[in-house]
Amino acid sequence: MERIMESNLRWWVRLGLVLILAVVFASAGCTTMKQWVGMEKPDDEEDEGVPPEAKQETVMIDGKPYVRSKNPYWLTYPDQPEYIYVEKGREFVGLQRRLADAVAKAVGREQAKAAKGAVPADKVQELVRQEVDRILREQGLAAFVSKGQAGKSPYAGRAVAVIPDLDTPRTYEGQNRTLAMALADALRKQKDIAVVGDDQVRAALGKAGIAGKLNLRANVRALGDYLGVQGIILTGIMPPEKGAAGVLALEVYDAFMGTKVAPVVAPAERLDPTAITQFAQANALRVAAELLNIEWFGRVEFVKEGKVYLSLGQNAGLKVGDRLKVVAPGKEVLNPRTQAVLGYTADIPQGELKVTELLGNSGAVAQAASGGPFKTGDKVRAR
Repeated sequence: MERIMESNLRWWVRLGLVLILAVVFASAGCTTMKQWVGMEKPDDEEDEGVPPEAKQETVMIDGKPYVRSKNPYWLTYPDQPEYIYVEKGREFVGLQRRLADAVAKAVGREQAKAAKGAVPADKVQELVRQEVDRILREQGLAAFVSKGQAGKSPYAGRAVAVIPDLDTPRTYEGQNRTLAMALADALRKQKDIAVVGDDQVRAALGKAGIAGKLNLRANVRALGDYLGVQGIILTGIMPPEKGAAGVLALEVYDAFMGTKVAPVVAPAERLDPTAITQFAQANALRVAAELLNIEWFGRVEFVKEGKVYLSLGQNAGLKVGDRLKVVAPGKEVLNPRTQAVLGYTADIPQGELKVTELLGNSGAVAQAASGGPFKTGDKVRAR
């Protein structure tokens, strides 16, 4: 018994010494010991509930922060990266979680209504469908999902021009042309996207009256009108600096307003043709979604003998009898003190057209229903 008590006493003495040493080292600033006794977390330990992409470095592009976000197309399409860089505040939110939350809210509302009266089953299904459609639109995926006969817009076609940004450093002009050509080839494989040829782009740069940077609102609209497209994509390469990786950028612009819709950017350790082509192919689907989310508009090609000829036809979903509004873009609203752009006024109505004839896949004839006279370059929207 005495030997057992002596052994227990030695064990408690050793434990006491260990605890004393732990407290001494922790109070003296020993990081490893602080972590061991639970006084400090390791630097690489994630806080519970914080997604890993929220811990990634921030990349500054044109004075705006971009962060790494989960790629919604990862594991869905070949060669898609798990993460992509997007403007802060536009990070991807998992569709499964958003869908579950939205359906739960919809069911909750229906349960509340059920207390006052039964809800038809088809009504519940319609409400759930509306919730799903809303979520897909917020995730930028609505363009790839059929919305049903009632909600589907007949104007699906988009024409786009892919243009290398002239501000790219001269030593990287060749790589930027490779980026533009790779993206154009990938977009041509997408349904409802028509990409104008390189020869047309070169002609537009020389004849569309471009002055200054291509991303200026007036220049984007001028290029859009000359090429007859709804969207402009400017590709750019920012070279590595001071040990930091380079940056590849795809900027989508609405040719109607001349404003930027969304950028897709990512750091690039390599700027060789293979890496550049892989980046274009990996992000073509995301760019196509942004293009299809641009509100549809068309243009008057010319007017002859009272007939108004449009540059879009069946490829844009037009049918005989469709009514189109002729509009001018709204005006830019500036803060008079800071000159910051606050937004744009609504479209300015000019009149209405009624489609009377389709000219194959890419043309239509209309007659004035109100307003006018109309001229080449006037823009039209679905009524």
